Amino acid sequence: MAGDEEHGETLRMTASMANSKPKHQRLSQQALPAVNAVVADSIYAWGLTDRLYRLSVPAYQYSPSDWIDHQFYGVFDGELSAVLVLTEQASVAPNLGKITLIHGLYVNQAHQGQGLGRALIETAMQWGQAHDTTGLYVKAHATAVPFFHHLGFQPLPIEDPEREYPHRLWRPF
Repeated sequence: MAGDEEHGETLRMTASMANSKPKHQRLSQQALPAVNAVVADSIYAWGLTDRLYRLSVPAYQYSPSDWIDHQFYGVFDGELSAVLVLTEQASVAPNLGKITLIHGLYVNQAHQGQGLGRALIETAMQWGQAHDTTGLYVKAHATAVPFFHHLGFQPLPIEDPEREYPHRLWRPF
């Protein structure tokens, strides 16, 4: 299909920025198609039904306006393999202060389990400390909670289960 050829070309063009060994770097808007391809691929690993997957992917994908107040980082291993999206945010719970919100952490299925997510969490920690935030905050998908727990994230108490996201995790600096 033409769309698949364009998608492959976007990944190859984005990969031309990378060396042969994996490295992470800040992403520009030019990487948007590759970012959204990684997002779509990693969401597929959530085990959603086909219909729910088709309905969910557009809600998770990014647009050029997201570069206004979010920072995008990626890991390359011949192509864009993992994506981290960060922003600063006012406190989400009492006594947390200004936090670094992990808006998204997505790893291509073929690259999961290789330490790319962990490397991007380290990038998030460096970014957050450089921006004088108090720690990392994420609203994780249920399937990602064990990953974040392994990296030292702790659940925040849920005071209103009807209004608050169930998997809110926090890692102070």
